[in-house]
Formats: sequence, structure tokens, C-alpha cells
Amino acid sequence: MSNNEQKFPSTFELWEFVLSFEDGSLPASAWNERALAVVAIWYLSLLAPAEAMARLEAGIRRNQLRLAPRGGAPGDGATSLGEVWPSALRHVLLAVGEADPVALANRLLEDRAA
Repeated sequence: MSNNEQKFPSTFELWEFVLSFEDGSLPASAWNERALAVVAIWYLSLLAPAEAMARLEAGIRRNQLRLAPRGGAPGDGATSLGEVWPSALRHVLLAVGEADPVALANRLLEDRAA
């Protein structure tokens, strides 16, 4: 994900990307807030929120340990999920086209069971 043209042709490629994040082998060129947003979406779609956030935090630490000597940390040197999360969430919101807070609020409050 070193550029905006990166695509995952299938679940398999996305899963490989997430695995590289988990094991700390994510390429330095892919280490950015958009990558964290991609991994967060993957985790949140499969896991309970607490487990998803714990795995995301652990992956951030693993990758930062490896990349810190090169100055390759997302979020201008952020060291925790709490520091990076707002920017990653903004990338998600822009990707789904919800820059309008009123439209987003209304979508969130819709009764999905109806």
C-alpha cells in the first residue's frame, strides 16, 4: 500500500496483508495510517471490538519496533493506537464517502433491523 493505487484482488491478498501486519513484516513502504485503517476494518469485521483493538495495538507495537530506527511510524511518530486511531478513522470515513457529519449520523442511527 505504498500508493493510492494498491488493490486487493481477493480476500486472500487482504489476509496476507493483515498477516504481514500481525507478524511485523509489513514493508516500510506500506506502513501508514491507511494501512492501519485497512487492518482495523478487517479485524472489526471478524472479531469482537475489544479483541480487534488488542490485535491492532499489538501489531502497531511489533511494526514500530522494527521500523522505528528508520523513522517510519504513522501518525507523525505516534506510539499507540489511541494516537493513531482518529486519523485512521478519518481515512475510513473518506473512503466510504461520508464527509458530511449529518448524513453519517443519520446512517449510524438507522434501525438496521427494520
